[in-house]
Amino acid sequence: MFDKVQRDRFWLVLGAILIGLFVMQKERGVVEPRQASAYDRGGMTYLVEQTRAIPTVSRTAARPVARPQVQMASWSDDPYAGLVTGSISSAAPRPLARPGRDSSIRVASLAPVASTSYYVQLGAYSGIDRASRRYFDILGREPDLRGSERVSIDTARVSGEEVHRVRMGPFASEASARAACARAAIPADECAVVVLN
Repeated sequence: MFDKVQRDRFWLVLGAILIGLFVMQKERGVVEPRQASAYDRGGMTYLVEQTRAIPTVSRTAARPVARPQVQMASWSDDPYAGLVTGSISSAAPRPLARPGRDSSIRVASLAPVASTSYYVQLGAYSGIDRASRRYFDILGREPDLRGSERVSIDTARVSGEEVHRVRMGPFASEASARAACARAAIPADECAVVVLN
């Protein structure tokens, strides 16, 4: 674990510490040279004996500490004991006014509004095999695309040629379409939002 140089340094430092402790004890008068035996060069036996001979200080009996008065909380088994019932105001309630017909109020028409759907176009391919690869790539990134985030392949004719578009949607807004791109880990440059009426 340690090489020879490190071991030698360790023992030198330890020896210096022990010598320093002995010198310090000698200066304080804890160890006197005449009391140390020939076999007890450091005076450790004498130190242990002196430690055992240290008188113990008698402790006075502890006085009890005055505790503050504790007031117990009142408890009731009735859960509705503190419930206040009745009217807050002292006057009798007055009847509500009936709504009348005001000619200045115009009711909004309920004509259907043209629905706008937002789709994320993930690619347009001339071959169905490339479109299918892209489709499965997106599902592999996020296999549990749910509800409106479903991925589909739409086929259309553009300039007489068949095009297979990989789309995700429909979404209610452009923000929700872009959020779906982020959830599916689709880079922003591949996330083209298309609006269809």
